[in-house]
Amino acid sequence: MGVYIEGEPWALDQMSRKGVAKFLTQYLDATPKINVLNVNSAWGSGKTFFLKNWVEEQSTDRACVYFNAWETDFSGDAFVSLVASIRDQLHAAIGPLQEAENLMRKFTSKASKTLIAATPALAKGVIKKFTGVDLGLLSEIADGEAFAEAAEKAVEKLIETNKETLAIVEDFKKVFHELVTLSSLQRAAGGTVKPVYIFIDELDRCRPTFAIELLERIKHLFDVSGCKFIIATDTLQLGHSIRAVYGSGFASEKYLKRFFDAEFTLDNTDIGAWVKANFSDMPEHKLVGIGNAVNGAQQSHYFNTDPVQPDAEAILAGPHNLNEHQAVVLALALTFKSKLRELEKISMQINAVRTNCQSQEFHFFWAAYLVFLKDEVPDLYEMAVRGDYRSAMKKIQSQYEGKILYFVVSNINVHDVFSHYLTRYREGKEAARQSMHRGSGSELGYIERANAAFYSEFEKMRNYTTLVELAHSIE
Repeated sequence: MGVYIEGEPWALDQMSRKGVAKFLTQYLDATPKINVLNVNSAWGSGKTFFLKNWVEEQSTDRACVYFNAWETDFSGDAFVSLVASIRDQLHAAIGPLQEAENLMRKFTSKASKTLIAATPALAKGVIKKFTGVDLGLLSEIADGEAFAEAAEKAVEKLIETNKETLAIVEDFKKVFHELVTLSSLQRAAGGTVKPVYIFIDELDRCRPTFAIELLERIKHLFDVSGCKFIIATDTLQLGHSIRAVYGSGFASEKYLKRFFDAEFTLDNTDIGAWVKANFSDMPEHKLVGIGNAVNGAQQSHYFNTDPVQPDAEAILAGPHNLNEHQAVVLALALTFKSKLRELEKISMQINAVRTNCQSQEFHFFWAAYLVFLKDEVPDLYEMAVRGDYRSAMKKIQSQYEGKILYFVVSNINVHDVFSHYLTRYREGKEAARQSMHRGSGSELGYIERANAAFYSEFEKMRNYTTLVELAHSIE
């Protein structure tokens, strides 16, 4: 799925994120004490989509900076990467003013001094210069009389250096404020002057040390008037990463709250919206469906048997206008109670199976159910494809309430549909041929399609399990 269409922010929005951005914009602009907002959402739930469309929308009358922390994780220094993004993007917002050129040079100069002054390694260098001893060895000789005088000088020098560092940071903040102010005035073009928004994305995907360094380095900028920081993270995952550095007992949640004035958690409960957004680019002409209807009234005239009403719980087009394949994904996601993080992985695995399918046609339900089953309950997957498959199906049905799909003449849960595919898979090509004969004339599309596929392309249909098992390693 594309992140946005240039010039048309939110054109691809399927999860009502536009309204969320409007709410947060009004809240941030009207609340001076909120300088740093943490947008919290699970990995794979569309944080980058949300931020990039928000940036695109706001950039018409507000200076914005978008910084993808993960893309610069390799660079080594988090502060340098962010400062470069701020300089370049605000320069573009200001335009070719001589005042801007002078300010940019000043900004770069102050940033470089801040980088040098704020580097913790300098403290070790000062002590070594005055004592001749590495900092790590101080505890071994701290009681020596000969060391006392040199140590005192070192401490005095560190105090002096600290004062100098604070002064340099303050100078940088002043220039940063000048840059922010000029950017706001230029972008306002005589209209309402709005705070600059600095968006930091993908922090939770970075190396823990890089993420910590970035937060620690830029915390001094958070109180600069005229700008707001919006930092998008999977906050729970970021907390785990921080504990990996500081130890399992470290209070990472409290640590993170030091940096954020407020936290907003994106609502990801509408799984149907996520499915619509993330399964919208499938090449449908190659997908073999199972004949489930998402709007029964339009299809009832194709059947000889009298149609029935959709079950009250049947997965239909719904408010997001799902197609039949998207309805299958939603039914499976709800059946197996998959979280968004898991669904992101599952969608990649289904696509990996599809792109490696040897046939011109891709049996979407067969692949999707196998992927969900392998991901959620690998032991029952193993039993289903290699062990006592009848017992496996009973256990699956008892543990996971199967969601209903509507087939116009019947309402059938996803486990029963899969059971037919699985039976054809386990019983072989000849059984599929016999089933084709017995099932001739069935108005349940998945029965005839499965029978025909396992008879005419048995090896290719059997190969789906191999592809699913290979795809399972994709995270």
